[in-house]
Amino acid sequence: MPNDSPLASLDRSGNYKASIYNDGVIPPGFVEIIEELEKLLEMKIWLLVQNSDDSWGEVSDKVYQGFCDKKAEIESNERCGLLIHSLGGDASAAYKIVRLFQRRTDDFYTLIPVYAKSAATLMAIGGKQVFMGMEAELGPLDVQIYDQEKDDYDSALNAVQSLERLNAYALTAFDQMMQLLLMRTNKKPDSLVGSSLEHAAGIVRPLVEKIDTIDLTRKSRELKVAQDYAERLMMANYTEREYSRIASSLVEKYSTHGFVIDRREAGQDRTPRRSSASLGLHIGDMSPTAEGLLDRLEPYLENLTVIGRIRIGAPEA
Repeated sequence: MPNDSPLASLDRSGNYKASIYNDGVIPPGFVEIIEELEKLLEMKIWLLVQNSDDSWGEVSDKVYQGFCDKKAEIESNERCGLLIHSLGGDASAAYKIVRLFQRRTDDFYTLIPVYAKSAATLMAIGGKQVFMGMEAELGPLDVQIYDQEKDDYDSALNAVQSLERLNAYALTAFDQMMQLLLMRTNKKPDSLVGSSLEHAAGIVRPLVEKIDTIDLTRKSRELKVAQDYAERLMMANYTEREYSRIASSLVEKYSTHGFVIDRREAGQDRTPRRSSASLGLHIGDMSPTAEGLLDRLEPYLENLTVIGRIRIGAPEA
């Protein structure tokens, strides 16, 4: 990539637009930081900054179509990055956007100044490396499903983990009853299995009978979709063992959808005794200057919706 940034020729009058979509004025200060990042990291930076309340404010098929319309601007095997600031959205759209970049270049990176959650996390892990700000965070990939009765979204993992907890509780109840009977009756273990099983089943049966098996199957399938997408996006940059473990952890490991996965946990623990909390993502090393630039973006990200490349003139969305 040339030493001068692709943004260097932009008019400093502040008439900035995004090639796909922008909501409101793009501040010159924001543009200058992106320009400095491009020079420092030697890559063309695309933007997915989402804050609006419409379909542009989440990862959606509309957003994917916007990137698809501009795919000719992704030059073959160029070094490029996608700067993400999003709470997520549709997993299939997220997958398609990242694959659009991956099909055109092996030198694709993601940048997370503040947060990329849910489906946006799925996008983040598709980069060759993930450049995260000092306070940046990712999130779990437990799919959110709309519950009509509650009129709210709920994690598909809740139903799946409920069954797992019931199973663990049943095993505990069985073990405890076996130990109690062995201690009090002095009978052989084989003769006590039936009574212990009946005791455990009696405790969990009323709860298990309330489970909607069709709903559970649907939610289990949605979680499997998220895991499959994650594995496919990481295949080019991770070993099979690595991407299988990371994808599984992101789907199943975390206790709540809003769980914070910071830069240290997201990366690879380089200590002799590897921490079980470490995901093992390829986190890009950044100079203090680059870290400072990502930090300087934070005030601008709170209200902007900017998608695509920055340029002069009206967006072509």
